[in-house]
Amino acid sequence: MRRREVLALPGALGLPLPGAAVQTEFPNPDLGNLHPLLEWLEQENRPRMSFLEPGRRSLEAWKREARPLFRQYLRYDPPAEPLRAESLAREEREDFTIETLSISATKAYRIPARLLLPKGRKGKLPGVLALHCHSGRYVWGHEKLLSSAADSPPLAEFRKRAYGRPWAEALVRRGFAVLVIDAFYFGERRLRPEEIDPKTAPGDMREALRRLASLERGSAEWIAAVDSLASRYEHLTAKTIFAAGATWPGILVWDDRRSLDYLAGRPEVDPNRLGCLGLSLGGIRTAMLIAADPRIKAACVTGWMTLFGRQLRNHLRNHTWMVYVPGLYRQLDLPDAAALTAPGALLVQQCARDTLFPMDGMKGAVEKLEKIYAKAGLRERFRGTFYDVPHSFNPEMQEEAFAWLEKWL
Repeated sequence: MRRREVLALPGALGLPLPGAAVQTEFPNPDLGNLHPLLEWLEQENRPRMSFLEPGRRSLEAWKREARPLFRQYLRYDPPAEPLRAESLAREEREDFTIETLSISATKAYRIPARLLLPKGRKGKLPGVLALHCHSGRYVWGHEKLLSSAADSPPLAEFRKRAYGRPWAEALVRRGFAVLVIDAFYFGERRLRPEEIDPKTAPGDMREALRRLASLERGSAEWIAAVDSLASRYEHLTAKTIFAAGATWPGILVWDDRRSLDYLAGRPEVDPNRLGCLGLSLGGIRTAMLIAADPRIKAACVTGWMTLFGRQLRNHLRNHTWMVYVPGLYRQLDLPDAAALTAPGALLVQQCARDTLFPMDGMKGAVEKLEKIYAKAGLRERFRGTFYDVPHSFNPEMQEEAFAWLEKWL
């Protein structure tokens, strides 16, 4: 696989899978005559709190100001339940174990999780959160990264195309303790359209719900129908979250931080050596987690790093509601927020043939992060690489990410 490294500094909803078309330039803006107004708004709201702004010299002073603001915009800070985890099952594999857990989150819900621990390792282990993608596949959560004897052919095929292998298993074999959760709206926490009464559903959903009821549960056709309905309900789910006074990213970040609480407290794990990584939705979850939580010491964002302003013309069409933090752009762009992890080590992997982002947005984000780390005197702790692939996290990319975590953790 050919990789082009543009900055290698020393020492969604409907997301395309590998095989998607190369980048295409769109001659006209998606919103036609409305675009000039929105472009003007973007110019008016250019981020004001970047560390690159003149007059900002102290990284720590900037973080003390910017991180609480980032958390505030997430609009989700519920009272935490006492941290308790229920162990539900334990599976022994040849060179690691898998513990199935339920982690306390809030009074309203718990977080389903799988903890992978390598066998034969002595001493405290570095701990890593492995964050799964969106890919328009809602039936699966942790299963995207972790195999089991019960894998269906559609799941195995998806994992092969998106990742090439169950990479959480490859990571634990490198000597990391690895925690994988089901994010809100996926896997065990997915919307269950099979339980919705078609008679009371929105009119445009009724026929699809009736058809779902006629399909064999667990079949490829049933999985596709559930995923399709979950995608259509994403809009209503997002509206409801916003109307209830929260944001979707706020829920994701809270749950990932709660998972980090648990991982850091495991007796096998060194709480001073924590990392995270993920593709696509897992990538932006990583970017937002490292913005919100200073405990992450090394991270890899794959397939979700851009300048948001560059997305407006033609590159919002295929993105999920799960990535938008209303109002944040006026203060921090995505690379600004991710840079809050400094001096934590950050690797950004971009897919040069990714159709979800314009090339100038991807390049611009990497260049901005390089400038921030350079201004902070931390050049060696940031790397940006471009791979000549569509939106994916293939084994070659995984090996770079794993080596990055090994170096800094």
